[in-house]
Parts: sequence; C-alpha cells; structure tokens
Amino acid sequence: MGKINLIQGKKTRQSSRVNVETRLKQQQAVQLRVLGYTHQAIAKELGYSTPSASYKAVMRELNATARDHSESNEALRTLELKRLDQWLQSITKQAVRGDLSAVNTAVRISESRRNLLGLDAPKQLEARIKVDVISWNQALRDMLDIYREVHGINPLANEFVDRIDSFAQSKFGSVTDE
Repeated sequence: MGKINLIQGKKTRQSSRVNVETRLKQQQAVQLRVLGYTHQAIAKELGYSTPSASYKAVMRELNATARDHSESNEALRTLELKRLDQWLQSITKQAVRGDLSAVNTAVRISESRRNLLGLDAPKQLEARIKVDVISWNQALRDMLDIYREVHGINPLANEFVDRIDSFAQSKFGSVTDE
C-alpha cells in the first residue's frame, strides 16, 4: 500500500495524505494572497515552480472552498427542511381539528419552508427593482443638479428638468421613494 493504483483508480492512504498536504499548501497560498503577496512571491515562499502554478493553486483552493460551502449549505438546508417537516407532521392532526395555536404554528413552519426553498423570491425581486428604480431616480436628480450648476438658471435647463421629471413619472410613476 502507499501508491496509487492507476489501473483500478483506487486511492490509498498515501494519496489521501498527499491530497491533504496539497490542500494545506493551497490554503497557505490563499492566506498569503489575502495578505497581499504576489503570485511570484507565493511561488517563491511555498515552492511552486512558477507564478502561474501559484495562481492555479490559489484558484483551486478558492473553488474547492466555495464547493465545500455550497455542499454544506445544501446539507444544512436539507436538515432544516426535515426538521420543519417533522414538526409540521407532529401538529397536523391538531391543526386539521381547528386548534388555532397549531394552525398558527403550521403557517409559520410553512413560511420557514418557503423561505428555505426560495419560493418567495418574486417578492424579493420586486423589492430589488423598486430599490433600483429609486436609486436611478436619485441618480437622475443628482445629474440634474449638476446640469443646473453648469447651465445656471437657463430657461432651457428648467425645460430639460421638467421633461426628465415627466418622463420618469410616466415610466416609474408607481415606484416612488417618498
């Protein structure tokens, strides 16, 4: 034991140890990068053959960390869903019989499930659009203020401002920040 069996593709204890050592070295590379080291300096510090090899090690570790977090988040989501399902199952009979406390609890459990599964995302999207429109309107106001500073109290400046305001009202009238 101690070598990788390439024919059957089995990993041995030796290959597992090498993978752990590689991962630790990649984590060190990421830590050095966070500290501001260049890839050339990381390669020199950790013994990578080229700055490109250092870059690839950093990227592999960042991708592996993201993948690990994604998998752990999915596992936690599944665990929470199972927990909510169990709680819902335990109060279903009381809720069906009309126990208002059980009904309220069931509704809260259902809300939690919807949030975990992202079923309420359209509300979030609508809120985000309103924020974007409000931000856009503020940006327009700021640009109009700059226009007024440059052009002064020019009758054309006021006409420009009025036309922009009426355009914004026709397009975004239902979305206001006031």
